[in-house]
Amino acid sequence: MKYRHSYLLCSGLLLLSSPSVYAAEEIVLYSMHFPPYSIDARVAPSYEADVGEDGFYGVDIEVIRAAYASQEIEVTFKSAPWKRMMRDVKAGLILGVVSCRPISARAPFSYFSDAVSYSTMVMATQKGQFGDQNSYPLEKLNFYKNIVMAGWAQEHILTRNNISYTVVNGINQGVSLILHRNQDVFMTDKESLLYVLDQMDVKDQFSLYNIDNIDYTDYSVCFSKRYEQSKRLRHALNQGLQVLRESGKINALYAKYGITNPNVDS
Repeated sequence: MKYRHSYLLCSGLLLLSSPSVYAAEEIVLYSMHFPPYSIDARVAPSYEADVGEDGFYGVDIEVIRAAYASQEIEVTFKSAPWKRMMRDVKAGLILGVVSCRPISARAPFSYFSDAVSYSTMVMATQKGQFGDQNSYPLEKLNFYKNIVMAGWAQEHILTRNNISYTVVNGINQGVSLILHRNQDVFMTDKESLLYVLDQMDVKDQFSLYNIDNIDYTDYSVCFSKRYEQSKRLRHALNQGLQVLRESGKINALYAKYGITNPNVDS
């Protein structure tokens, strides 16, 4: 009995001294201030949302945290400019980027997760510029001065369709150019734009038009194909997202930030 007690004591000490027995796996993903999907509390402090120790909150942030937590993985978010993040994903220097559209231009260097959230592309103009129709073909932009966010999906779409544009580095900047700098159309994401228009108190000065044949699109995580373990960590995220969908928690998180899930009947 004496030897058995000694054995159990030694086994217990070994378990306590092992740093990885009970610790959750820790990973890092990159994002930028892109409300309401990813919000940097240093830019937009919140006293209500669940702000992580890394200073990030938002619908994609909360969904990804919860999905990975269900798989016993803890995720920390770091911030960097969008073009640098895309460059680092391509080079395999970072695991992945949030929020990222799964577009063909990124497929050569990215594995795409299942949909984390959703958004709708719109053409934003000064109030009433395009009239009373709700939707117009993309080709209408050939006759206007257009702006898009640098490096975002809209830039790829306009480039592919040979439509001219200039780029901005922030939604606030795009809004200001439409209002004050003789630019006509800001092609961007509806939900993030509405968030900024509310913050700037200029929503009543804008009209938002849908684009024919461009419906809602997904936001996912773009995982680097050159980063070790990226396939496994993408699979873990997808499993976690399935857990959230089955429990209904994911729709509660969408509702919290005013995001519509197009796969759920209203």
